[in-house]
Order: sequence, then C-alpha cells, then structure tokens
Amino acid sequence: MRLSDIALSNLKRRKLKASLLVLGIVIGVASIVGLYSITQAMQQDLANKIDEFGSNMLILPATDEVSFGGVTVQGAGTVRELQMSDIAKMKTIKNKETLAIIAPKLLAEEKINGKQAMLVGVQFRQELKLKKWWKVDWLGGKKIMPGGEQVLVGSDAARVLGLRPGAKVNIKGKQLTVAGVIKATGSTENDSAIFLDLTTLQQVTNHPGAISLIEAAAWCYTCPIERVTAQLQQKLPYTKVQALKASTQSRDDTVRKFSVFSFAVSIVIGLIGAMVVMMSMMSSVKERTRDIGVLRATGFRKTHVITIVLIEAGILSLVGGIIGYAIGMGAASLFGSAIAQLPITVSWNLIVALAAIGGAAVIGLIASAYPAWRAARLDPVEALRYI
Repeated sequence: MRLSDIALSNLKRRKLKASLLVLGIVIGVASIVGLYSITQAMQQDLANKIDEFGSNMLILPATDEVSFGGVTVQGAGTVRELQMSDIAKMKTIKNKETLAIIAPKLLAEEKINGKQAMLVGVQFRQELKLKKWWKVDWLGGKKIMPGGEQVLVGSDAARVLGLRPGAKVNIKGKQLTVAGVIKATGSTENDSAIFLDLTTLQQVTNHPGAISLIEAAAWCYTCPIERVTAQLQQKLPYTKVQALKASTQSRDDTVRKFSVFSFAVSIVIGLIGAMVVMMSMMSSVKERTRDIGVLRATGFRKTHVITIVLIEAGILSLVGGIIGYAIGMGAASLFGSAIAQLPITVSWNLIVALAAIGGAAVIGLIASAYPAWRAARLDPVEALRYI
C-alpha cells in the first residue's frame, strides 16, 4: 500500500477533525486574501485620487525667467527653450509606464483689450486630464474638447477682460472663441490665464515646436518618485526636473500605512493559522498512537510515518488554501467597497491565488513538522500497549 493511500484513508476515517482543520485554514487564508485584496484596491484608488489633484513633477529649462505655479520658469523667446521632441525622450525612460499624463505648456504675454494677459498654450486633452478639479462654464452648457480656434479663460481673466462663453478674443491677430470660463480655483496661474491650443500659440508667437515647461503626473505608488525624476534628468540633461514633494510625500506616507497595517495583520493571522494546524496535528498524533505502533511493528520506518503525517497536512492545507482564496476574494469583491468606504474594484489575481494556496501548504507542512517528528519517535512496543 502506498503512503498516500494510508494518508487518505486516515483522513476519511477522521472526517470531522479533518473538516475542522480545513475550516481553520480556510478562515485564515480567506482573512488574509480578503484583507490584502481590499488593501491593494484601496491603495490603487487612493493613489489615483491623489494623482487627480494634478502634476507631481515639473520639467523646467536650465535658465528661467517667467513665474508659473509658484515656480520660476522660462518663457518663450529666452535663451534655451524646451522642444516637443523632449516629450518623446521622456517616453523612453525605464519607468515610462508611470508617466500617466504629460502636459507641455508654452507661456507668453499679450495685450488683450488694452490689458496685459498671460497666455498658456496647452494640449487640451492632456490638460483637462491633469486638471480634473477644474469646473468650467461651457459654451452651450455641455463639456466639449476645445480645438485650435477656441480658448478657455480663467475666472479673473474673464472678469477683467469682460469675456464670457461664446465671446471672441483677438490673440496676435487671430480671432478665437471662448469655449468656456474656468471657475475660481484659488490659483493665480489658473484664474488669470487664457488657455489656448499649444500649436496655435506656437504659430502666432513664431516659436514652432517650442515649449516653456512640462507638467507630468507620475502614477508611481509602487516606486520612488526620485527614481523617475533621476531617469528623466538623465534623458534631459539640459533641464531641471523637480518632484513636487507635497503631493507625492502625502500619497506615499498614506499608502505605506495601509501596507504596514495589512502586513502586520496578515502575520498575526498566519501565526494563528500555523498554531491551529500544529495543535490539531498534535492531537491527531496522540489519538493515533495505536495505529502508529502497528505501522512501526509491521516494518514501517520513521521516515514513512513522517511522510504520512505530512501528506495528510499537505492535502488539508491545499484544500483549505483553495477554498480560502475563493471565499476571501468573493468577500472582498462583494463587501470591499462597504468595508473601505470607497468605490473600489477588487480584481481576481492569479499570482495572489498561487501565493495563497502555496502559502497555506507551506505553513501547514511547517506546522506539522513537529507533530510528525513526535509520531516517528513513538516506541512501537509502548504504542502497541494501547491495543
């Protein structure tokens, strides 16, 4: 008879104890998987929401003149300008997948209706992704994507210049339409500026391909922002790459707290699960003293006894791991949003499944090692006294 057959026979004869042991493993694995999945979803949601508040990196020229966003930057026509080709270089860094939004800008000044105004050339599709907090009074009351013949006007600029949605504005001889007015943001650079298509501003200022600065949103909650900054600096040595530490530090600190909490609770649950397995297997060994004595008396070696006990533990642990993963992920998917108080999405992950099942098997085998060793050391003569 094979050792695996003996192990299976033992489990069938002790269905209640086997079921209780599997239940303990299921509870432990389900708790860890559910907690981990919810925490990961919360981390992703948190990182995305914090990143929605705008850029966390600025790429500036080496010599600067014009103030924008509280940072001194170079304007069009100064010694050294950035070029649109620099954006392509940014997309070649090692961690390029973290650069979620790249928003180039060209800055210029122009008199409009006899008053000085700041012009900001942008790629509207990228800019509106970056500035998700903007609230705009759109022409016609419906959000549109401004084109080359349209502008968005900050609240202060609209008030001073007397502009409203649908109004015409002359910029360096080119008639453009106000597609919307941005409601007050509390930022002078947004409220006092006129935003127009980047290519249009490059044309009217005779600076084709030129840009003054680049704002970027790097979604890198799994990697240090400094690493991305260093890679960009290497690709663009003639620029100054700055990470806006206020947003990134806050994001990283919050995410780190979630990770530490999840890890600590998982360790505690894992230790409790290991203790449950070990105590259950110790109790099983004591109850089967007579059976072990018969095996030893009929020629089974110590290694055979150890193998049988470990096979039993391995089978129960694998079953518990599979059921626990399914229950943990199911609970996280159904109740994750309610627990996190956030509209999170929990994704089923093959790597997490393999880790959960493999981890349950490893913990079960390690916890059963001592009971198996105790079983192998039983004196067959002493054990046969229980017959």
